[in-house]
Amino acid sequence: MGPGNQPLVLTLILLLIGVTALRLAASLLLPIAISLLLMFLLSPLVRWLHGKGMRESIAAAIVVFGTVGVLTAGAAGLTEPASEWLRDAPAIMTKVEVRLRKVVRPFTRLQKTAEQLENATTAPTGGQAPKVQMQTSGVLAQIGGTTANAVAGTLTVVFLTYFLLASGRLFRVKIARMVGDADRRERLTLALTEIEGHMSKYLVLNTVISLFVGAATWGLLAAVGMPNPMLWGAVAFVLNYVPYVGALVTLVLIIVAALVAFDESQRILIAGGGFFLINLLEGNLITPLVLGHKLPLNVVAIFVSLLFWGWVWGIPGAIIAVPLTVMIQVICAHVQRWRRVAILLDN
Repeated sequence: MGPGNQPLVLTLILLLIGVTALRLAASLLLPIAISLLLMFLLSPLVRWLHGKGMRESIAAAIVVFGTVGVLTAGAAGLTEPASEWLRDAPAIMTKVEVRLRKVVRPFTRLQKTAEQLENATTAPTGGQAPKVQMQTSGVLAQIGGTTANAVAGTLTVVFLTYFLLASGRLFRVKIARMVGDADRRERLTLALTEIEGHMSKYLVLNTVISLFVGAATWGLLAAVGMPNPMLWGAVAFVLNYVPYVGALVTLVLIIVAALVAFDESQRILIAGGGFFLINLLEGNLITPLVLGHKLPLNVVAIFVSLLFWGWVWGIPGAIIAVPLTVMIQVICAHVQRWRRVAILLDN
């Protein structure tokens, strides 16, 4: 191996180690990543309260725990309809299948032929039919473990976000003091402040846009007569953080819910088509108007980030993939040796 290839090989090895560490330490790193993004999102409110003469620790407590209270109240209102949907999921899917069969009636003969072949190949050779025994204890233990992990992760995010907001300026100063040179310290402090400003602006505006999508979806489905329109508005709000894929998933869920709720095809088309128009308006008019362009990332970077963070951290990783990649892009833009990465991600 030539000397010129050694830095590249070393970089690839370090990259592989880093990706492996991200996956293995997901339970530790995911709450930290979410807390950093929440810090950028809520820091304008903390700064505003601090400017009114309130101590940063008190302002951070009001903002963080006030936000938790509002989200808890909203989640409490959505718990019952969401639980009902999960409980009735098998019956719902059966009803959807019946509705879809009416649409694809010309293909029923092919389906019957396939069912006859399946019955012929899986028919029992004799005696009693095999009994299926469900092992519920393992499933209940797994659900209990997942719930405990979710509660622990949520508490970690809440308190870590509070501590980051309560010591925001002091945290930046301590990071800057790690650099020995005074000129470098000043430049690093300015860079950290600028990064925080860019990320706060992006996350706040993106959250406002997602709130618009959620509220418009709620209003549309309420006007159509869809049951539990607030639930679907909340789903649209959360999934709007996932570009392209989130809107597609929300559209499919709304169409499924409309197939279950309505007998008239006109109302189903209004529900699905209305949400499609809302998303079209948001993606082509509101977001470019508010953010100045569609996204700080190019399309390839968006899809790669969704694939990567979704693979590393699952559904939470996919939801925070774009804000997290935007943060990486902004940081790389302020570090000379990493600017090529920022150019690669930029749109």
